[in-house]
Amino acid sequence: MTATPEIPVFWEDTIATGHLARARVALDDGSILNVGADSSLRVTKHDAASQQTDLELSYGRVRANAVKQTKSGASFKIRTPTGVAGVVGTDFFLAFENYVTRIVVFEGKVRFCNLAGVCVEVSQGQSSTIRGDQDPDAPAIAPNTDLMDAGRSTALHGAGASAGAGAGSLAGHGLLLGTMLVIGVAVPVVLVRSLSKTPTCGSGTVTAVAGPARPAASGCGIATPTSGAAPK
Repeated sequence: MTATPEIPVFWEDTIATGHLARARVALDDGSILNVGADSSLRVTKHDAASQQTDLELSYGRVRANAVKQTKSGASFKIRTPTGVAGVVGTDFFLAFENYVTRIVVFEGKVRFCNLAGVCVEVSQGQSSTIRGDQDPDAPAIAPNTDLMDAGRSTALHGAGASAGAGAGSLAGHGLLLGTMLVIGVAVPVVLVRSLSKTPTCGSGTVTAVAGPARPAASGCGIATPTSGAAPK
């Protein structure tokens, strides 16, 4: 379905961006995701109460600004077909293209693993790559060109340019996922819904960017595109 203003987003939903589209996703726990163009990001799980978040990047690029994980058993992970990035609170960029997973860390540290469980710890200013089923490269200082490309390819143009700016306040709803999509340019952002796996959500209030609090109805949050139309 087309991403429209106030559209609810649930577990197992997929956010797919068009060729020039970019989207911001604000999670219930305060984490911010900037999704680049030509990307597909699925919300496998997001439980703000227990700080459990699982995302799947099928293809494309995403920059994640994750809040610090403080609770016992807390987890924030983004998976690709070849690797997993797990954090405890940081700002990093992850891309999966041509069967290669690449990470660039802007702040904090990320545990970066292949599917066989071979891991490296990537620190601020470093990058690493997993090629196919190979082990992750040893972390190395990321060239300035890589840092600039990672930031520019996921930044939104117009309202709120940085990963965490202008995210607004999202009320926690336990098992709910509160989201807000802000489209950077007037091209498609599509929400693909898997109704058979969508949990039932209670009522609640979500406060969007530059907008008053509105009832969340039967949804798990809201999506607010600022412009653009999606293909049928």
